Amino acid sequence: MTMVRLEPIGPNDRYHDYCLWEYEPVSSSQGKLRSINLLDHSFEVAGVGEWLGTLCRAIRNALGPFKTVWGVKFDGSTLSWELYFYDYRRLEREVSIPRVLDALKPFVSCGLVYPETRPYFMFSIDLHTAMVRSESCIEKISIYLGNPGCMVSSGISYELTKNDLVFNNLYYFFDAKTQMEDIVGKAACSAHLDLPTVRPQTIIWPELADCKCIVVANKRANDGIYFSRITVDRLLYFLRRLSFPPALAAFIENYRDSLDHLLYDVGFDYTMEEGDVKLIKGSYYGVF
Repeated sequence: MTMVRLEPIGPNDRYHDYCLWEYEPVSSSQGKLRSINLLDHSFEVAGVGEWLGTLCRAIRNALGPFKTVWGVKFDGSTLSWELYFYDYRRLEREVSIPRVLDALKPFVSCGLVYPETRPYFMFSIDLHTAMVRSESCIEKISIYLGNPGCMVSSGISYELTKNDLVFNNLYYFFDAKTQMEDIVGKAACSAHLDLPTVRPQTIIWPELADCKCIVVANKRANDGIYFSRITVDRLLYFLRRLSFPPALAAFIENYRDSLDHLLYDVGFDYTMEEGDVKLIKGSYYGVF
């Protein structure tokens, strides 16, 4: 495995969480690394570093720096990725589906079309290793819209395919420090969990709950929970607990002191099987 050259931070770098909300670094950033290095390393671990690394830099060249959120996902056997594109101006957006698909044309094809007259504020695209071998095109785009009138911040996602536009997920955003009772209540109000056998800490991990924001998601086949703005040490804990490929945590630990100025976002999907909570997939996030 050949590691690409590490990207250091620049003098004009800005720092964002996975909602593309800005934050201040938690320690001195002088001489340290960007989060894209974690993404690049995951590509290397999966054996697709050159192709996907070039693809991501083409997107960055097209949109500008710190406009793209990346996610590394692991389902227990396979690594995959998702890229998220925000523009909260909605109908006045500059970061649009056609613009991103145009940047991706040299790498992967996509025949999907979604009207730009609709008020989406974010969309995402899955990447996987089959694309490198030209065995797959972009078969779906996730479309995200707001949910006005809800008592807490929330969003709705739909899945766009060549055949349909299908309702997908509901996301609810809570302040981790002031709304824990609401978080527990929302997680418990699930079509997938058997109550009262599930303890809250089985889902709301105490080791990650000391964060900025917790998101509870109701999905079609399962539920999900996300912890936003955790430290690099909590990220390492998360990767090991979900048994991500050991090389990923080893890389982060090796460069820990060059990554401790950043905050990270993580999440996992879960459901109920034979009376126990089963973790289906984990993911961690950054920005390039």
